[in-house]
Parts: sequence; structure tokens; C-alpha cells
Amino acid sequence: MKKTKTIIELKNVTKKFGTFTAIEDVSFSVEKGEIIGFVGVNGAGKTTTINAMLGFSVPTRGTISLFGERVVPSNAHLSHRHIGYAAGDMELPLHLTGQQYIDFVMSQFKGDHTDRLEALLKQFSPQLEKKIKTLSRGNKQKIALVAAFMTSPAIVVLDEPTSGLDPIMQDAFLELIRSEQKNGVTIFMSSHYLQEVAEVCTRVLLMKNGRIVEDLSAERLQRASGKLVRVVSKKAVIPPPHAKQATTTDNEHGVTTEFSYDGPIPQLQVWLAGLKSVTDLSVGDRTLEAEFRSLYDEGVEVK
Repeated sequence: MKKTKTIIELKNVTKKFGTFTAIEDVSFSVEKGEIIGFVGVNGAGKTTTINAMLGFSVPTRGTISLFGERVVPSNAHLSHRHIGYAAGDMELPLHLTGQQYIDFVMSQFKGDHTDRLEALLKQFSPQLEKKIKTLSRGNKQKIALVAAFMTSPAIVVLDEPTSGLDPIMQDAFLELIRSEQKNGVTIFMSSHYLQEVAEVCTRVLLMKNGRIVEDLSAERLQRASGKLVRVVSKKAVIPPPHAKQATTTDNEHGVTTEFSYDGPIPQLQVWLAGLKSVTDLSVGDRTLEAEFRSLYDEGVEVK
């Protein structure tokens, strides 16, 4: 493993399945110690990107490098010695107990990781004595997470890592990520849970229709600046400047106009004061989900 600051790099990566293009011209780099949130709707191409990045599938075009070495089928397994991996739909060997699976994974790595394993078992409390096929989805996920982190890998790749976990275990997972960040571990995490992305990630990659359309600091998502405005009136109103994602619906209660607003508040106040025939009005803070939706809707359309 080369010592290099940039430890993940994709250049113009495209993956096709027959005539279908799953991802196209994907390029990004990740430096040591970054916590990357990889975000997009189902079918955006996140899992395809991760599979190519780990050498599970071969790109149709483009290059992928891990630890400064180009990833090809013949050498992908070498980088796996320094990578932990867990997925929300990960298929574990059902005929083994949790303990047997942990022992098997541990046997593939050099060194004594006993102390690390004990700390993770204490943190997540998975059921190890039962066969995996009898376990709940949450317990299977806890075992997968323990296996991903127990050998102290340099990179941890996670695909929907908290899927199936209860709120207490989700908090335990986030605490683990914060601890790993302090130790300089690089984490690449695909997730639908935007709050956990904003809480622990240093950077967010937004994927839409197989392309990276945004590369931004997690701080921008966390701020989620702006307001959500909802106006019910007897007739339609024209939204003010700086309004985004405006929608209008008409029913027996009147005309409802909704939009997000990120302009100067005094201008919004003037606009609200000039409204007529208003029967209901609400102004609230824009949520993290609304900020994501706004970014996603503004993303590049792929033709």
C-alpha cells in the first residue's frame, strides 16, 4: 500500500450494462481522513459506483485508484486488506453463527485485533451465538458493522450502513464514525439518512442519473438556510423573487401556494404584507430534506 494523501480516485468512470448506462463520466477524489457522504435517490448509481470502486465490477471506461494503485480485477483483492465494507442489504453466510462469521473474517487479516473487537462488541452488542439466518435485520447489520471496523482498516466503505438499526444503535454508529475520524480513518458512506450525513460527514457527493452533480461541504447541508412558505388565498399569488420550487394547488379551501425562500427576510416581509384575500399563512425553517430536494432538483439533467 503506497503512502499517498489521495487514497480514492475515480477518473471519468462509466459503467454500462448492455445498452443501459448506470453511471457516466464519474470523477472525484478522496483524501486521507475525509468522511464522505454519498447521497442520491434509489437508482441514482451509488451502489454501482461503490462496486466499481472496490473492484467488484469492471468499469466500461475510466480508471479507479485506491492508495495510489490502479484497481483492476487481478489486484483488487490486495487493496481489500486495508478496507472495511458493510452494506444494508449485505448477504452474510446464513449457516454460520455470528461468532463463526466474525472468526472467519478475522482469520483473513494479519495481526491481533482482539482489543478492537471487544470494544466494538461492547458498543453494538450483536447476538453472536445464534445462526445468522435466525437473526433480525438489525442484528445482522450490527455483525456486518463490527466485521467492517474490527481490523482497523485505512478505508471503510459503507452502503446504507444504518439500515435496520434502531435509534440507539444509529447513535452508537455515529459515535463510532466520529471516533474513527479522530484516528484519521477515511470513510465513504452512502446513506438515505440526511441527518446522519450532515452530522458526521466532512463532504457530500450528490449523484443523480448516474452522474455526480454536486460536490459540497456537509456544512452547507447542515445549515439548511432559508424558509418554507405556505400561503392559502382566494386566488393564486405570484411568488416573490428568490422563491424556489413553487407549487400551486386549488381545492375547496382556496388556492395553496408553497415555496422555499433563501432571499433577504425584509423582502419576504414586504411581499407577505402586500398579500390580499389570505385565509391561512405559515412560514417555517427549511429542513435538511428540503435543502437536499432543492439541490437535487437543481442538479444537472442527463440527456
